[in-house]
Amino acid sequence: MDSFITVILLVSTLLLFRTKKTMDAVFIITIQSAGLAVIGFIMWYRTGLVHLLIGAVLTLVVKTFLIPYILYYTVRKTKEHRNIVRSMGQFPTMLIALLLTVLGQYVASHLMLPGAEHGMRYLSAAIGLVFLGTFTIINNKQVLMEGIGVIVIENGLFLITQSLSYGMPLAVELGIFFDLFVAVVIIASLTFKIHSVFHSLNTEKMQDLRG
Repeated sequence: MDSFITVILLVSTLLLFRTKKTMDAVFIITIQSAGLAVIGFIMWYRTGLVHLLIGAVLTLVVKTFLIPYILYYTVRKTKEHRNIVRSMGQFPTMLIALLLTVLGQYVASHLMLPGAEHGMRYLSAAIGLVFLGTFTIINNKQVLMEGIGVIVIENGLFLITQSLSYGMPLAVELGIFFDLFVAVVIIASLTFKIHSVFHSLNTEKMQDLRG
């Protein structure tokens, strides 16, 4: 079960580099967040730690429902259903993404960290998510896709804390969920503003504002 969920997390993230539609990317990030929620529920079941249950419920509500809904609403209102614009072509993009996934596995296997008994099996996937999320930001020219990259990074960092210490204190996790939700709202607002000015979500258009 653990290996199956890990594969889902990594494969869903890799699909971000193959998909051509922004709406498909929103669906993929929903699947990824649902996988994180399942991991939270599994770790709560195995450990009995209440804060893991709360974290899993928050992941399900905020990351699997609220945030994808905001992104879906933004895509629909801006009518940006066109192809995703990337800096690199399809082949080099997928090659780098696969190399980053392998790198995540390598780094996780060579880190000598005191991990949680039921969490260390997810560490390689967590590091891979951070690498792939960063590459998503670098390789995409659309503000919404860059925002999705931020979410992937946060998902990876969240899973790292789960892997090493069964998460952070509840107050810290609540603050992170709130910050992420606010960040997505700001990204959506910025998306509407950029689209209203440039009739496009390509961040390269913002270079025209330079004096």
